Amino acid sequence: MTFQRFRVATTATATRRQVWVHVYEDRQEMARAHTTARDMPYDPDNDIHGGVVCQQGFHWPSPQPGPVIVMRLWTGQLTTRTIAHEATHAATILFFMDYIRGWDSRARPYLMGDNEPLAYAIGDISADVIAHLYRLGLITR
Repeated sequence: MTFQRFRVATTATATRRQVWVHVYEDRQEMARAHTTARDMPYDPDNDIHGGVVCQQGFHWPSPQPGPVIVMRLWTGQLTTRTIAHEATHAATILFFMDYIRGWDSRARPYLMGDNEPLAYAIGDISADVIAHLYRLGLITR
């Protein structure tokens, strides 16, 4: 398994939260790791091009276990659209953990799993705005 791994963090919710990012060279390898982490059977016919999963683990320096967010990407689809889409999934989990108290909240299905339309909308808008800004020469990186 060949992949790069790094962490990003945010304090947007007033609590420092981290997201592990794993970037794979092979899409099937990434899809296999994603389905394994979600306790789902691996099916090579599934159309998985990225994924975010919330797992239990440990955050340094805290000794208590807590949620660990892992975003999986693959080198064949490192687009602004895909990255913004997967970042939306990660952000909704973090937002839910810090702002919507209680796992029985009516918002839970939308913030924890059924947020594909939101992720696609943010990915599309982010990618298109960034593309236009590049074309206009207003951003260079």
